[in-house]
Amino acid sequence: MAVAVGPPTPTPVLVGDYPTLVRPRLEHIQQALVQLEQQLAVLKTAPVRMAEEDWRNQMQSILDDLALSEADLRALGGRVSAPPALGAEIDKFVGDLDFVVSEWRMALDYDPDSTHFTRAGRAEKMTADEVDAILSELRRPIGPVATPTRAA
Repeated sequence: MAVAVGPPTPTPVLVGDYPTLVRPRLEHIQQALVQLEQQLAVLKTAPVRMAEEDWRNQMQSILDDLALSEADLRALGGRVSAPPALGAEIDKFVGDLDFVVSEWRMALDYDPDSTHFTRAGRAEKMTADEVDAILSELRRPIGPVATPTRAA
């Protein structure tokens, strides 16, 4: 059966260099990873919450947000050329983030012996450190800071 397809929508033009475009995306991911940590912290005081639908829905929502952010970051790499070193870091980070999301989903859906939960927790901490390091590099000034001098 043939289905009519609408006209193609134009792809928005991206303005800026790769570091400028990638930074807000990484900051959003960093915030989502903090939300994930906060969601998991609830389990330290009340582990029974993991069985509650509202807790699980909130967790799934955070994971969905991370998955969309990962796809956005991956798509950016296809549209804007990255400096080789930064591009390699981002590629590795995107793969690590994908692993985190899939392991947490497995931990929520099927994890009789807690192996996915353990792997997801370790991978999430490493990925959070990784995004912190990349953002720290992006925030670092490129050249020496100019020092003011007095006019004679």
